[in-house]
Amino acid sequence: MSWLIIAFISPICHGFANVLDNHLSNNLFKNTWTLMFYSVCFSSFFLPLLFLIQVPQLPPLSSLPFVFLIAFIEVFYLYPYYKALQSDDTSVVSSLFSLGKIFVPLFAFLFIGEILKPTQYLGFFIIILGSATLTLNNRGTLHLNKSFFYMLICSILLAVEAVTYKHLFENNVSWSTGFFWPTLFSTIIVLPFLLVPKLRREIGSQCKEIKRVIPFFAFEELLTFVGSATSVYALSMVPVTLVESIGEFQPLFVLFYAIVLHKIYPNLFRERIDRQSIIKKILLFGIMVIGILLVIHPTKY
Repeated sequence: MSWLIIAFISPICHGFANVLDNHLSNNLFKNTWTLMFYSVCFSSFFLPLLFLIQVPQLPPLSSLPFVFLIAFIEVFYLYPYYKALQSDDTSVVSSLFSLGKIFVPLFAFLFIGEILKPTQYLGFFIIILGSATLTLNNRGTLHLNKSFFYMLICSILLAVEAVTYKHLFENNVSWSTGFFWPTLFSTIIVLPFLLVPKLRREIGSQCKEIKRVIPFFAFEELLTFVGSATSVYALSMVPVTLVESIGEFQPLFVLFYAIVLHKIYPNLFRERIDRQSIIKKILLFGIMVIGILLVIHPTKY
């Protein structure tokens, strides 16, 4: 079960990164595209760390379309993600990554022939039910927040990415190769942002702010890098559906970080931590954990 330990590093790191991303998207960056540009560029600075674990190789030519697809998703999933953080609590946005996971078993079945037990599919529907309920407004009417729709787009893109990664690994591409080249190519994809005059001015105007908060920004990107790398490594070891289910613990870590950090940095990020909100979130997270257990250990239930 070493894959399980490795897979859990991802929600721990990504959960903290969600907290810092909320601060970046709500307090430091007025333009979402500018934040996307700097975020993707910074992620490439940590690629040399991969060489300490496993040296990436040149990907086979047949894999390049899939590598570019992952790189494209790594850039453009960020837009709806940052927009969602601007419209809802960090832990709620984090939980909504599970929306796209209902598509993971479907995509995995259609594209790589991965089949799970009926109990595991039931677990996925429980996860989706819990995450959708988290975003319902408390107005006595059935009305979903904007974050729901932003994260639906974001999480579907990430579901496609996860299955594409698995396709690469099943075609003898190592995990480091599969992770290194999409990350590098994603930086190339954002460089044309500089060709748009208005966006170029925005990026230039943020340089001073980036220099002022560079330790904060670098730490956030390091967390994201480690979270993504460990998730990809786990994908290379076990079925994609199992790895994706572990990510559902992420909102629990976000809520924990919110409670711990709120008294020290009350304005760091957006999160409702009144008693009613915490109880609601914990109950729904608990329902989602039941779904996760059904996915991971279907034979025990």
